This record gives sequence, structure tokens and C-alpha cells, in this order.
Amino acid sequence: MFFEILNKIVRAAMIFVLSVITVMVSLEVILRYFFGATLYVTEEFTRYSMVWMVFLGSSLAVRENAHNRVELFVNFFKPKTRAYFNLVAHCAFAFFLVFLVYEGSIALSYQFEQIIPTLNISMFWFYLALPTGGVLMFLNLLPKIWEDALIVIGRKEAVEEVFEIPVIDGGLS
Repeated sequence: MFFEILNKIVRAAMIFVLSVITVMVSLEVILRYFFGATLYVTEEFTRYSMVWMVFLGSSLAVRENAHNRVELFVNFFKPKTRAYFNLVAHCAFAFFLVFLVYEGSIALSYQFEQIIPTLNISMFWFYLALPTGGVLMFLNLLPKIWEDALIVIGRKEAVEEVFEIPVIDGGLS
């Protein structure tokens, strides 16, 4: 339940940020094309907002297993062995995320005084995407680690997935 609510909040935040970016960039294009004027905040705001979009979207991608990964080798094993490989990969990813949050927090502490001149706000708010995204990804990774651990220790039955090698029909017949 917690993860569902958390991910709904993240999705809503992404929709809001993407909507603001869309409106600002559209307004910028109209102003430049028709009036020869410009909003001086659009470029920087869009750039820093996209950083937030990447980290928020990455947390949702962790939840949905949507990150790119090579499964060809792993899919030839039995489900329990596959769960062991997934557990190792997820734990390595969790270690990286802890490192990301730690280092992101250190970088964050230096950003209070740095002000973005065009936006007149602290860089702190944009660097906050690093630890926030790392924590959200870590939280979405925890259920996957738990599920793989239960399969490895035998408390949960592994689901047998049908694996087929993809065949590309080039129509050369």
C-alpha cells in the first residue's frame, strides 16, 4: 500500500513537472517566433527540471523492471537460480543507490549559497534530485530484493517463465 501511494505521488509530480515544462517551452517558441521576445528562465528551468524527471522516472522504472538489462544468459537457468542472480544484481544496485544518496547528500550541502541568476533560487533545490531519486529507487527496489530472497531461501515458489529466443521475420522468403 505504501509503495502504491508513493508511486502515485511520484507519477503526479512527474505529470506536473512535465506539464510546466511543456507550457514554458511552448510559450518560449511562440514568443520567439511571433514577437521576437524571450523568457530568460526557460532554458535553465527546463534543463534542471529534466534532471528531476530523470530521477523520478528512474524510480518508477525500478518498480516496473523497465531499466535496460541483458537477460539472455540468466533466462537459460532454472527459476531459483535466476532469482539468485537477480538477488545479487539487486543488492549491487542497492549498494550503488546507497552510494548515490550518500554522495548526493554531500554535494547537496555545498549548494546552499550557489544561486542560479536567471531563476534567483538556490542550486540546492535541483541537486536535491540526486538523493531524492536515490531514496525513491531504493524504496522501489526493496520489494524486489525481498521477493528474490524468499525464492532463494525456498519460502516462495519461483514462477517458471517461458523464454523464447526472438526471431526477426525479415520477409526474405
